[in-house]
Amino acid sequence: MKFSVRLSILGLAFVAMFSVIGLRLWFVQIAEGPAIARAAESQTWLHKITYAPRGDIYDRNGVLLATSRLVPAVVIDRTFIQPEEREGLLQRLSSILAIDAVELDAMYEEAGINGRFEVTTVSTELAYQINEQLAELPGVEIVKVPERVYLSGPTLAHVMGHLGLPDSDDLEARPELDPTVRIGKLGIEKVYDELLRGSSGGFEYRVYRGQIIDQKPQVEPVQGRSLMLTIDMELQQLVELALEQGIALSNSVKDADREAGKEVFSVTERAAAVVLDAKTFEVLALASVPDFDPQVFVAGIDKETFRGLNERKAFNNLAISGLYPPASTFKAITYTVFREENLPLPTQIEGVDVDKRQVNCDGQLVLPELADGSPQIKKDWYFPRKFGWKDLSGALEISCNIFFWNIGLGTWQSNKETPRENILQNWAKQLGYGSTTGVDLSGESAGEVPTRELFEEKAELQRDNPDLRLLDPSRLELASPWVGGDLMDFAIGQGSFTSTPLQVAVSYAVLANGGTVMEPRVALGISERGELVEPFSSNVLRVLDIDEETRRALLRDLNRVVTSGTARKAFSDFGEGLARVGGKTGTAEVSKAKDNHAWFVGVAPIDDPRYIVVVLIEEGGSGGRVAAPVGRHILQYLMGNEPTPIVEGQEAD
Repeated sequence: MKFSVRLSILGLAFVAMFSVIGLRLWFVQIAEGPAIARAAESQTWLHKITYAPRGDIYDRNGVLLATSRLVPAVVIDRTFIQPEEREGLLQRLSSILAIDAVELDAMYEEAGINGRFEVTTVSTELAYQINEQLAELPGVEIVKVPERVYLSGPTLAHVMGHLGLPDSDDLEARPELDPTVRIGKLGIEKVYDELLRGSSGGFEYRVYRGQIIDQKPQVEPVQGRSLMLTIDMELQQLVELALEQGIALSNSVKDADREAGKEVFSVTERAAAVVLDAKTFEVLALASVPDFDPQVFVAGIDKETFRGLNERKAFNNLAISGLYPPASTFKAITYTVFREENLPLPTQIEGVDVDKRQVNCDGQLVLPELADGSPQIKKDWYFPRKFGWKDLSGALEISCNIFFWNIGLGTWQSNKETPRENILQNWAKQLGYGSTTGVDLSGESAGEVPTRELFEEKAELQRDNPDLRLLDPSRLELASPWVGGDLMDFAIGQGSFTSTPLQVAVSYAVLANGGTVMEPRVALGISERGELVEPFSSNVLRVLDIDEETRRALLRDLNRVVTSGTARKAFSDFGEGLARVGGKTGTAEVSKAKDNHAWFVGVAPIDDPRYIVVVLIEEGGSGGRVAAPVGRHILQYLMGNEPTPIVEGQEAD
């Protein structure tokens, strides 16, 4: 074939090819162009998110507690899925991911018509398998997403908290939240969520017939700030283990009591502890049993696991939300008020020497006759044993209820229906009882400080609403539902008085430091690579006027409690430095069908207090017998001694 002919054929081929291209361009630009433009203009911008890693969390010594790592995740973009493809796609993903198709369908619906959502994170191996099938899985992507990793595991769970997708309440309260981005739902993760979360990146785009037709520039994600906590992780681990051993001790004691024919109502399962710095109000350790593993929430917790944890009340942080009568631990406050306010002892009561300010602690208090002519008798915890005459110091040492009942009765006799009738309650409130402490954790309870005014409000409400049971109905027949016995019970931390372990720790910190009330805190400040770079400021709430002589006397007498008082057996093997620690036991009486709550509060060192240790074993029994050994174990560690085994102490208050 001649060269000219071949050239002519080639030319015709080029003409034909460019004619087709031109025709297509004409069709797109002229014929279909307006349709594409109209479709683009009518569509909202879609957002492809690049998730930001949350900030790290460190303990006070720079130990990494929580971080984020990039892991593969399955993401579905509904805009690339035709309606007729939906059912088959979800069925296939259900088989691949082992997720119920109904659950996948619900996620699909929640994402909305233009939604793009993360289904789940997957292993690297499964991600490779899915990648090979993407051509048959429209709208499905494998992307790298940051995943939270809790290196501390269940340890510190109630402080750390956990993550979860925002629910309707979250979205209503914070409209700016992205419903696809996990937020803090509990603990530090919740309180400092905005700081830790950072900001997502990504780009906006429009789609027409399954193709991106318009796109805005990419925005890079910004990682959240990192936090350093006040927590000492080594101490935290010791405290949590000590609580578990305390629960085991309580159940062992109960088994022995059952064998001896004593009445026991429950198996001990719950406990809490706090270690607070009395100078700075930094929380050095805070534990609650039972606990949970925050990691189970990262990929999404299944209903059965959640139900089991919820039934055990594992999410309740008993250290800040559990409410219990403070019992004899409150005697340190009554002791202080008795001295500071020069409260009177009652007159015309057998076994009370008003002039010497002494009381006969011989096991029972005989009060004036009742309406039927019979005497009213209140038996002390140690009845029928007798301890003889005691002053304030001796009464605290042996936890003599009779002495402290008489403080309440004397206050009632001298100040009934006057503002000073509430002198003990007013001090309690100033020390932090009856209101939240302000700690930077979620879910704190306020507790209740009972007064005449509160009881009269309850009585009125109960009269208006007979189905309510706020007070015993017999109280509604009295001139006032508040009686002298209520103030007597309050003086020993009983009655309707309730508090949290953290409130008890705060009150002792104030007494130990001479009167400064601060907000306790769990976050020290902003951290970079385990170094504190931006400390958070401390918040002083008020300063109480506590005489230095009273402070020193109280600390001296708290030492007597552990050397010769109700905690002496628990501290018998404390080792070196026993003269530098103090404490107070407490046994909170509750309903007749429940076992008592066991309390212990420790203070160290006595000559310059820094550590306040609070232990609460719910329905654990006697404070001296069960809680004090746990407190001693923790104080040994804090004071540099080798902690000895947690074994039974003596029956006390």
